[in-house]
Amino acid sequence: MRISRTRRVVVAVAAATSLTVAGCSTDDGGAAAADTTTTAAAGDGIDLAALDTGAYNTEPKDFVEQGQRAEDFGPAVEGQRLAEFVVHPHTIDPALTVGGPNNGVFVGGFGPIFTGTERQVVEPFSMIHAFDSSRSTADESRTLGIGVWRFPTDDDAAGAAQALHQAIVSPSGEDLTSGPETPVSVPQLPGTLASTYTWPETGTTSLNTLTPRGMFVIYTYTSDRSGESAWVTDTAVRAVQQQIELLDRFPATPTDEIGALPVDLDKVLARTVGFLDNEYARNSDTAIYGPDGWLHFDSHPAVTEELFERTGTDRIAKANSNVYRTAGAADADDLKAAFIEMNGDTYPDLVPDTTLAQNLPGTTCWSGDTAQGRIGVCLMTYGRYMAEVSGFRAIANTDPDNDTLRTIAQRVATQYTKFVRADEMGLGEN
Repeated sequence: MRISRTRRVVVAVAAATSLTVAGCSTDDGGAAAADTTTTAAAGDGIDLAALDTGAYNTEPKDFVEQGQRAEDFGPAVEGQRLAEFVVHPHTIDPALTVGGPNNGVFVGGFGPIFTGTERQVVEPFSMIHAFDSSRSTADESRTLGIGVWRFPTDDDAAGAAQALHQAIVSPSGEDLTSGPETPVSVPQLPGTLASTYTWPETGTTSLNTLTPRGMFVIYTYTSDRSGESAWVTDTAVRAVQQQIELLDRFPATPTDEIGALPVDLDKVLARTVGFLDNEYARNSDTAIYGPDGWLHFDSHPAVTEELFERTGTDRIAKANSNVYRTAGAADADDLKAAFIEMNGDTYPDLVPDTTLAQNLPGTTCWSGDTAQGRIGVCLMTYGRYMAEVSGFRAIANTDPDNDTLRTIAQRVATQYTKFVRADEMGLGEN
């Protein structure tokens, strides 16, 4: 297997420290849409001091009021902005919906796409950040991966694309696991460097493309297990063409101003739970996205896209909980109801868990066992916001730092407290 140069989509129950279950419950076994809780109002008679929030910070942080900017985290924030302008594979082929956990922002490199010396050949060109997105068909027979990578200058982008292409078609000895790829021409994509490979063991045909576009490089990886080269090429062409159109509309921040980007657009991130020092978080896990950016991580992107439009969901923040800002309180309730309905399709064995919900207004929780381990999921509405808190304990796991299920009740309490405190602080939009 040519592991060093192929795009691998890993569909896992949990990724890092959070479980994204957009489209979340069931009519089966009582985890049903029979939730009758109402949207919480400020205070609601809850004694916040009595809630067990563990070591989590319960005070929302007004980054704008404090004048805090992204600084060294700026490339990650700019990558999160870029996510809104990266092609969704399901818009190229509606069957490409499986995947998402490994999608995201990468700083100073292009993430897990390549694992050989290809990573070293681009280092001299000082990549600033990347956003990668990949999806497969349900049977994993077809895959489209797309990445948009930013460099300091146009020359750096062009040089990196050329060096990477050369490494793919003429790999060094240690990377030569299945033979070099064959350079090919794609007439519909002038200026694109492309290469193809067919695995003799499986018949899978793949195509890599690299397209410099100003200070960016657009990368695509397409593969078809049936060896259908027409689909591989056509899909890549349409993905690159659509990505060029999107990228040309992206209001890129000048390189010397990236550190001055706001940390918390519209003050939604302030309402998330946030991470403790010992909790692992990727660059994509402390983030604020628009709806198009968020869909790269969603388990039902096409369905959720329509749901966001219907509920006016315009901001989604992620930091140990997912907080969705909708158009109003009724829309938050509608979003929660839709997630409840869809969750049952994904996790039919979960059952209501009132211990996690802790009688908090607007809160419904489920827990149960899956093939990978035990999970818990809670949904909470508060005014125009809907929050999602989840936890996962892998089978046979004995490492507390890899067990996010153990903290879910504390994070639910923290989430509610932050909602109330943000209201009391009058924490509105920027």
